[in-house]
Amino acid sequence: MFLIPLVAGQKHTPYGSKAPYHMVAGNILDFDFPCKPVSLFSVHRHGTRNIGKKIVKRIDLLVGVLQSKYMSEGVPDESLQWLLEFGHRHKPNKDLILEGYRQLFGQGERFSQAFTDLFSDPSRIRVATSFKGRCKSSALSFLYGVYGNSFRVSNDSEILKTKDVRRDCDGMCQVYEPVSVIGTEKPLISFEHEQNNLLRYYKECQNYVTRADNKIAWQAAPNNYLRGSKMTALTKKMSSRLGLDLSPHDVVTLHILCALEVGVPRLMTSSRFCSLFQDEELYVTAFHLDMMRYNGKMMAEAVNSSCVLLQDGLKFLKHNQGANLKFAHTETIFPLLEHIGHLKEPMSSGRSLLDREFFGDITPLAGNFFMVAMECPGSSQRFVQTFLNEKPVDFPNCGSPCKLDKILEMFPEEGCDFVGVCEGRGFDLYRFVTMETIALSILVVFVIDLVRRCLF
Repeated sequence: MFLIPLVAGQKHTPYGSKAPYHMVAGNILDFDFPCKPVSLFSVHRHGTRNIGKKIVKRIDLLVGVLQSKYMSEGVPDESLQWLLEFGHRHKPNKDLILEGYRQLFGQGERFSQAFTDLFSDPSRIRVATSFKGRCKSSALSFLYGVYGNSFRVSNDSEILKTKDVRRDCDGMCQVYEPVSVIGTEKPLISFEHEQNNLLRYYKECQNYVTRADNKIAWQAAPNNYLRGSKMTALTKKMSSRLGLDLSPHDVVTLHILCALEVGVPRLMTSSRFCSLFQDEELYVTAFHLDMMRYNGKMMAEAVNSSCVLLQDGLKFLKHNQGANLKFAHTETIFPLLEHIGHLKEPMSSGRSLLDREFFGDITPLAGNFFMVAMECPGSSQRFVQTFLNEKPVDFPNCGSPCKLDKILEMFPEEGCDFVGVCEGRGFDLYRFVTMETIALSILVVFVIDLVRRCLF
C-alpha cells in the first residue's frame, strides 16, 4: 500500500472522518492521573464500517469508466496497470466490519487497565447507543474488551432483533457472543440501545433538521470551492495523469478511494489510489470534504442542542461513581466539541489548507471524547481531566485538571434550552431557499417575461 506521509509539522491527516483511529489517537495508558479517577463520561464514535450506497455508486462508476477506457485503448502509463486489477469488497450497508470491532475491543482493553476501579463493579456501568446497529456492535465490542465474555447486557433480546447488528464482520463476531449467552452468573450491565434523544439530539432538533435539509444553502460554499482555482488546477493535473477528462467530483472520489485504501486495505484489492496524489494535493480535496462536514454538521442549532448530552454527562460526573459510556456518531461529537469551546474557528473557503482548526479527523472512525472526574486527597471537590481520542486536552477556559463545580457554573442546567433552540424561531430565510422555491421563482420570472413580450 502506498501511504502519503504527513506534511512536515502537520498533525492532521488528509483522510478526514475516514481516518483510521490509530493514525490520530493517543493511548490512555500513557497518562498519569494526578488523583484517583472516580467517574467517567465518554462519547465514542462507532468503529470502521462499510461505506454507504452513494459512495459505492460513485466509486463503481468512476472505476468502471477508467477500466473500460484502459481495456479498449491501453493504459496511458505502465504505472497505472494496477487500475485494471483493482476491485473492492465494500458492501453498501454501513455495518461495522472487522476493523471496527477490533478498534473498539482495543479501546475497551485499554480503558479497563486505565480505570480498573471504575469498571470493577458492572452495576455502576451505564451504556447507551443510538438505534444504529454499528453503534450497538461498537458498544458490545468495547465491553468485550473490558470484561471478556463475563458479562451480559439488559435489553439483549431487543438488541438481537436489530437487523444490522452482527451482520457483516467476516465471521469474527465473538465480541458479540456474550449477548446471546444468557447466564445468571454473569453480571448484568445497563444497556440502553436506542437513546436517540441524547445521542442523535440533532435529529430531534426540528430547526436543525429544517436547515440541514436545505442543502442548496449549506453546500454553496463547498461547491464554490470545487469550482475555485485550487480544485481546478488539481483536476487538470489528475486528468493528465490518468488520461481521462475528470470533473472535480471525480477527483474527490479518488480522494475517498485513497482514504479507504489507508483505512481498510483488506477490502481494496490492488489499490494504489494514494499514489496518484503528490505533496499536499490530498489536502486540497480534504478541504472540500471538511467544508461539507463542517457546514452540514456544525450549524448553530446542532451545537446549541448538544447541551442535552453535556448535561447528562456532567450530572453523572457530579453524583455518581462508575462509567457512563455513549456510542454514537461523528455528528454527535463535533457539535459537542464546539459547544464547550474546544472548536472556535469557523471553517470557510478563506482558511489555509493546512493552518486551520477544523479537520475531519478530529473524530476519526472509533474516535472519542471523554471526561474523567477525580477525587484528590484533602479536597472535597471533584476535578475533571478531558481527553480527545485518548489524548489529554484542556477543558476550554478552565485548563486541566478543572474543578467540576466550575464547569457546572460555566454550563448550568438552566442554560440548556433545547426547546427554545429547536422549536422556537422567528423569520428564517433558510426555510424558503429550497429547490421548490427556486424552481417556482424561475417559473414566475419566465411567465412575467413571456407576458411582457406578448404585450409589448
